[in-house]
Amino acid sequence: MRYNIKKQNSTKAERIFYEVLKELKIPFKHRWIINGREIDFLLWDNICIEIDGHEQDGEKNHQLMELGFIPIHLNNREVTKEKVKNLINKLK
Repeated sequence: MRYNIKKQNSTKAERIFYEVLKELKIPFKHRWIINGREIDFLLWDNICIEIDGHEQDGEKNHQLMELGFIPIHLNNREVTKEKVKNLINKLK
């Protein structure tokens, strides 16, 4: 699946995350809907990455975990290419 994440409909942090996924050839889905809730990135069909500038939604996390997903939250300010690469390497 091909995605074109553009500046007008994404955050800088999302674009950085996207570029690293492309560079590392990691399969993903962007802005995927799970149980009526939007997820920023879905990796390997079970890792939900949320890049937030706000407080986490505990109910959303609970629902995702009940469905077998692993939610991971990153703050917009935390997202750098190096940090994303380190995270991906840990998740592999």
